[in-house]
Parts: sequence; structure tokens; C-alpha cells
Amino acid sequence: MDELIRSTIQEALAVEQPPPGLRARVIAAVPMEHNQATPARRPSLRFGPLTSRSVAAIVTIALVAGVVYSRNIPSNHLGRAQQASGARLISPEGIAVAPDGTVYVSDYVGNRVYRLQGDGSLLTVAGGGSAYEGRATKSNIFGPAGLTLDQQGNLYIADNLGGTIRRVDSDGMLTTVATIHGAGSNFNLPLGIAFDASGVLYVGDFAGDVHAIQPDGSGHVVSIAGIAPPTVVPGYLAFDTTGDLYVSDRSPSSKYIGQTIQSPGGGCRILRIKRDQSVAVVAGTGKCGYSGDGGPATNAQLNDPSGIAFDSSGNLYFSDSNNHRIRRIDARGIITTQAGIGSVGHAGDSGSASRATLGYPYGLAMRSGNLLYVADAYCDCMDPDVTGRVRVIRLSDGTITTVASGQSRVLTPS
Repeated sequence: MDELIRSTIQEALAVEQPPPGLRARVIAAVPMEHNQATPARRPSLRFGPLTSRSVAAIVTIALVAGVVYSRNIPSNHLGRAQQASGARLISPEGIAVAPDGTVYVSDYVGNRVYRLQGDGSLLTVAGGGSAYEGRATKSNIFGPAGLTLDQQGNLYIADNLGGTIRRVDSDGMLTTVATIHGAGSNFNLPLGIAFDASGVLYVGDFAGDVHAIQPDGSGHVVSIAGIAPPTVVPGYLAFDTTGDLYVSDRSPSSKYIGQTIQSPGGGCRILRIKRDQSVAVVAGTGKCGYSGDGGPATNAQLNDPSGIAFDSSGNLYFSDSNNHRIRRIDARGIITTQAGIGSVGHAGDSGSASRATLGYPYGLAMRSGNLLYVADAYCDCMDPDVTGRVRVIRLSDGTITTVASGQSRVLTPS
């Protein structure tokens, strides 16, 4: 082993691990020093040749984050892990349900988006290739997060680490509709995405902004002002039936390698942006924790709220990720726990969701008004048998089941 790599591994082992709930959302395999990323003609990044130093950087990131992102690395050894025959669901992140009931899930670590099949298998919809655009299953996506669909049924992907918004059309072709590398654009790790009724796409990113993108590609930043403490990290987004936008305001301190985003307050809340642009806190106090069940949601403590969904009665559900729970806010503003007991795991299938264990739930999506799909992202990258899952909570009786996991068969169109 190269001495530089060996020393880097030893150095990485001494690095304080980030909280598991943050699980390397902002970690990427970035070439160092002589191989700085340079703009390509397309809105992407082009990397220089792989050297010992860049490998060392990747190894360091792997040890801190628990996973190696090996996209675009010209190494036959690393490349074998990306072959379709070895694809499996690792860490589900975003989830979306089409009007016809089709369920899509993004795998943040596996760099793919799947469609759930009726037999329990997963059909690759995007990712697993090396092209920037073109056939979606032969293209490269890097840390896919939030998912949503437009009125025509096109699938949109927040390509988090790629800094872009991607679209997969009905013909299976992938294009980029917005990017951090274009002039005047400043996406920073886009996460949650949602369409309003008029076809405007809203994007939350780690820069602290919510972007509104018009169908013609023009856009603006949505103001999230007038609340104290101020918003920190807008995450997942959802619209209610009246057109109000709900935003999960996530952790007040999100660690990067070499950078920390911090705020003196805020975070750990659910916000509502009304159509008149006024902003209100729906849940959370701005202090992270776990408390408040049975009382007003605005007096409760949350910890890294993420995905948001509404049932047919207008009740709001959200992933309280670092509390390993799914929580519910009813029409009176009262908060309760719908799923999870606060410890990490995947126990409890076929039983009551309130007695089950969850990992780190992120994306949520509602199907048929009473089936809540959960992207449960807990995985142990040192143990291939411990992966994230897609779970479903049947709200009519509160039972929870697993519908996809790392053991699910993965299919890739030829």
C-alpha cells in the first residue's frame, strides 16, 4: 500500500465521527491538490487523473462517512462495484408516488433511482452509468435525494452531490434542468423538491435557500424571513391542498469535511410558507431534542426533521430522523408519534408501527391517501447485510411492513 494512503487512513481514524443521522450527506470523493475539479463544457465537473493523493482523499472520506463514492473514478478495481449485476438498495433517501400509484425511491449511496415493482423487485430508472445525460440508466447521478413528478409524469431528481436537478422523461431519457454551475445559479447540495399546482418547481438546498424555478427555467429565491431564530438548512418540501409550502428546517449544525455550517439558533422545525409569503412555525422550538407528544407541535422538540407528507384528511406526517421516529400533526396542531420507539433498527414488521424500530427515516410519500411510504436510510456499510429499507405504514390500522431492502432483486433495463 502506498505510504501516503497508509498515513491518510491513520489520520482519518483519528477524526471525530459525525453524528450518525448526518451520515455523510455532504461527503463526496473529491480529487485533491493537482487534480482540482475544473468546469466542463456541460454543466458538470471533469476530474483529473487518479493519483495516490486523490485515492488517499477518497479513503479518508470513506472512513469518516462510512462509504466510498466511486463515481467517475477511472479504476477497474473500484469500477466493478458499480456494475449493474452488483447493484442493490443501500441507503434510500427520497421517495415519490406517481398518480397511478407507481413508487420511486432514490438510493443516496448507491447513486441510483429505482421503481418499486409489484413482485418486490427494484427496477433501475436512473443511474449506474457514466454519461452525463442521455439514457437515464446509462447516466451518472451522484447522491440522488428528493424526488417529485410533474403533471406530465416526468420524474425529477435532486442530484444532491452533483448540484443539479435532473429530469427523466417517459422515454427514459435524462436531462439536466437546473445546475449549480450555470451563470447566476447558486444551488448548494439540493435536497427537497416539490411542484406547486401551477408547475413551478421548488428546491431546498444546504445554502439555506428555497429556489422557485419557473417552467421556462427562470427562477428566484423564496424568502423565509420573519421568524426567530432564522432558518438554517431547508430540507424536504411539500405542498398542502391549499397551496401552502411546508419546509423541514433541519439540524442547526451540519458538518462538512473542512467546513461547518452553524447558526446561533434555529433548525429542528417544520415551517409553513403561505401563498402571501408569510412564514409560520408549524412544529419545533428551534432547539433539537425529543419532547412534546400530546401537546401543541410548536412546543415540541424535533431532531433533524426531514420528509413531509399529508394524508387524505390533511394531517401532516414528518420524519423525525435523528429521533428515529415518524411523527404526526393533526388539524388542531397536536403532535404525536406515529412510528418508532427511538432506538435504531428494523424490527417490528407486520406489527404496530408505534412499537417498531426505525433507522434514519428521510423521504416520505403518501399513496392512496392512507399508505405512508418511508425511506428508512439506516445501513452499516461495513456489513453488507445491514442496509436501508423502504417501509410502508398502513394508517388505517397502524401496521408497518418492509417492501424493499438490500436483499431485493435489482433489475436494469437492457
